Amino acid sequence: MENTLRKTAITLSKEAGFVLIATVCAVILPQVCHGLGGWLGVGGALGQSFLPMYLPVLLIGFLRGKVSGLVSGLLAPLVSFALTGMPGAALLPFVTLELAVSGLTAGVLREAKIPAVLRVLSVQLIAKAVRLTTFAIAFGVMNGGVTMAAVFDGVLVSLPGVALQLVLIPLVIRMRGRENDV
Repeated sequence: MENTLRKTAITLSKEAGFVLIATVCAVILPQVCHGLGGWLGVGGALGQSFLPMYLPVLLIGFLRGKVSGLVSGLLAPLVSFALTGMPGAALLPFVTLELAVSGLTAGVLREAKIPAVLRVLSVQLIAKAVRLTTFAIAFGVMNGGVTMAAVFDGVLVSLPGVALQLVLIPLVIRMRGRENDV
């Protein structure tokens, strides 16, 4: 019994470490994009286009499973907001829900017998459907603020990030030795 508890504690500690690493990366990568965007004179456009918060969240979901993906997806935007003020307060609930769903979905699809590229694409389609649905619900309740056209524009702007994920995540999975997953 004691041995089982010890193994469980070690496993939980290990997963907490992976979640911590993914969360830290999901906070740092947007800062790198914003810094580079400032240097290039495009401001926050790089972060909006390349979705840097998503890479670590999706990777932990695909590599460690649905619980780690979900927890990282929940924590990353909250920690980022607390430390950097980004995403903005108005977007925080939407980004948090979208990232949590993305991490969870990546974990659920982790063992799916389809190519990794299709799994990443599936996660992105589900995440964008969540984004559009939550914004539509919010608009119905709040009557305005941001238009649905702006939400669709946000989805279009993020296409380079989706393309980057479709390339990088399967490569990382392959490098991790999970050849049958690609």
